[in-house]
Amino acid sequence: MHPEVNGGSLTPADVRNKVFATVRLREGYDMAQVDTFLDQVEAAITRVLQENAALRARPPDSSRQPAAPAGAGAPHIVALAQEAADRAIAMAQEEAREIIAEANGRAEAAKREVLSYGGRIREGLQRQIRQLQTLLAELENKTTRIPDLSPPTDRSARDAGSSDAFPGVTTNVTG
Repeated sequence: MHPEVNGGSLTPADVRNKVFATVRLREGYDMAQVDTFLDQVEAAITRVLQENAALRARPPDSSRQPAAPAGAGAPHIVALAQEAADRAIAMAQEEAREIIAEANGRAEAAKREVLSYGGRIREGLQRQIRQLQTLLAELENKTTRIPDLSPPTDRSARDAGSSDAFPGVTTNVTG
């Protein structure tokens, strides 16, 4: 994930094309990647400034063109780094918008599915309640039409050998 470093130097293309991975669990970039890249940029700028200082310290050579002023490359490198950072931020923001839109879509679909399922469950339960109410009404209707067939609770009636619970039936009790 680190830019290729040619002969120990960082090129403007390396800075321009640098892309940082986004972190999914929180907003931003992988700090280790950013720190490593900034260390490389710092080293490149330091080297350029040292080379510029060394070139200025040399006696002028009439066969060469005049050197660029000290630090002329550093602002360009910083500007390229800023452009790369701006592009990376824009890409991360766009990806975040896409992720949020997808998550919202999934949440809405899940909500619709749950509401639909809940509605089907409610309808089924209401249908079962109506069936149970019908069965209960039928059972109550049938129980009111059944004669009382329970044995008498009065001991004297039982001892006398007659049964009011079963009319027409007599019991012979011999002693």
